[in-house]
Amino acid sequence: MKLDPNRKHTALLAPVFALRRASDEGIGDTQAMREAVDFCVKMGFSVLQTLPIHEVVGDYSPYNPISSCALSPALLTLSPEEVPGFPDRETMEKAAPASWLSQLRQGAVKYNSVQSLKIHLLLASHRRFLAQAQAGGLHDEFAKFKKENAEWLDAYTLFRLLIREYEGNTNWTEWQPVHQNRASAEAWFAHVPQHNALEQVRDGFAFIQWVAARQWASVRSYAEARDVLLMGEMSFGVSRASVDTWERPELFDLDWSMGAQSLGAFDASKDSERWGQNWGFPPYRWENHRSEGFAWLRRRIRRESLTFHLCRVDHLRGYFRAYMMPWGGGPQHTDFSRLDLEQIKQRTGGRIPRFVPGPDSDPMMAKLNDLQGREVISVLKEAAGSMALVAELMADMTPYMRQALEDLAVPSLSLPTLDRNPDHTLLPIASFRPLSLATYATHDHAPLAVQYANLVLGAQAAHHASAVELESFLHLVGWKGTRPDEMNDALLEASQRTLLGSPCVLAAFLTSDMLGIRQRYNLPGSYGAGTWAERLECSLEECLRHATYGPRLKKLKEVIAKSGRIRPSLPVAVPAPAPQAEPGAEAAQANIEPAHAK
Repeated sequence: MKLDPNRKHTALLAPVFALRRASDEGIGDTQAMREAVDFCVKMGFSVLQTLPIHEVVGDYSPYNPISSCALSPALLTLSPEEVPGFPDRETMEKAAPASWLSQLRQGAVKYNSVQSLKIHLLLASHRRFLAQAQAGGLHDEFAKFKKENAEWLDAYTLFRLLIREYEGNTNWTEWQPVHQNRASAEAWFAHVPQHNALEQVRDGFAFIQWVAARQWASVRSYAEARDVLLMGEMSFGVSRASVDTWERPELFDLDWSMGAQSLGAFDASKDSERWGQNWGFPPYRWENHRSEGFAWLRRRIRRESLTFHLCRVDHLRGYFRAYMMPWGGGPQHTDFSRLDLEQIKQRTGGRIPRFVPGPDSDPMMAKLNDLQGREVISVLKEAAGSMALVAELMADMTPYMRQALEDLAVPSLSLPTLDRNPDHTLLPIASFRPLSLATYATHDHAPLAVQYANLVLGAQAAHHASAVELESFLHLVGWKGTRPDEMNDALLEASQRTLLGSPCVLAAFLTSDMLGIRQRYNLPGSYGAGTWAERLECSLEECLRHATYGPRLKKLKEVIAKSGRIRPSLPVAVPAPAPQAEPGAEAAQANIEPAHAK
């Protein structure tokens, strides 16, 4: 699909892991996504946006996947209707007693328990599925899936098996030498004494991916039947401990770690103040990607198009030039964040953080950066087919980046509370780029209620910039009365109406800004237990009946209805779920009703 500024949409941004439903296993899943689609229809959202859905292990950031293709088992729905061969009730209750499930559903996601439970039950389903002679048609379907996806699936299943053999350690550089590359690992696997037993486990991981493909295809069909577009995201990189770096190390610079210099558009952890954020995953060796026609990158974006109608492209500025550090992320970055430049040189043999191809301050390097970014983004657009791309690029854009987005017709992000003039006043919303996604906050930002509270505190402390920004924000949303000390219902409504009145083709609300709450999903630069784990207080359906959220949602629904933006239609017959194979697949065009006249 092609985004048309004359046909404007309203989006809801909801991380899958954050969604709740009555009988989940402590994390949002594909059934919760279908329920989110129903919620979008009731509210008038025509786009349901989420974060990357690929598999992660150990580090549960969705931006640090262990595979560029494999989908997350943790986000799958577990039921006989959704999983062929699903165990009987007795087996399920033995693996997950009701008391434990109740505990898992409380508070934030307990990833270690949730992911282990789901993989255990899915592998048990695989064994039961193989023993079911009456499932012959599904057996053929599974065999077809494995054949059509062998290009990535075979390496993934062996890698996933080895992670299991090493008790969850994904760092393949710490494995035995025979397991540190695919060729020797395949030779080991062919002759290992426990081959038959391990072969079944390996096939089980293929089964999980088949189930994932079926479930996400069903979510897409469900959304299309209701004229709701699904918007996903392709993370910029993959984990240093991924099947991709293990199988194709030549495509990555494993001596460096990707990151980003501190930007005004983000508040981040203390570790990011001196040298910026360090994400830990390796940058690309573009010369090697180029030599094979960017085949790996093309396959990756095509995989996204199987599920999504639109795709946010993470860290688009990184395709122009990468900011990299000669040390790892996590605790190692915490250590290095305390060092000055000379101390870093002593620790790294003279290597320091750098931009590649080069810094934008050098005109020649800026030209090379521009050429590289245009080349890679053009490849992504071509391979995406009918799936529309949206650039995760906002604020502090260089002129060449801004021009490249115009020339390539790629939407960017616009954040009303962060796009400022030099005097700290906010830009008028009418000046925003029509071909952009406007939002007050992404998953990386403090929600609007927190942003507003911080401005009030700053103004009360006589902080000039905060006072200017606070007055500018109130002017932006057309506030005429006495300034409230916190985000109340009236100010929330005014803010939402202002965003919907922007010229931007997409106006997106993070769940927190839809509900007017302070819940935050990520603080850039943070890591470890408790990150990427926040969940909604209740299901979206329950939010409609909630004493506080219900009236707010009723008002937002009215504001959306009056905005003139495209709204989803009533449900029609839903096609049966079907798995999709990656090679040559074309994303289906969504059926969208004409925009209402403004």
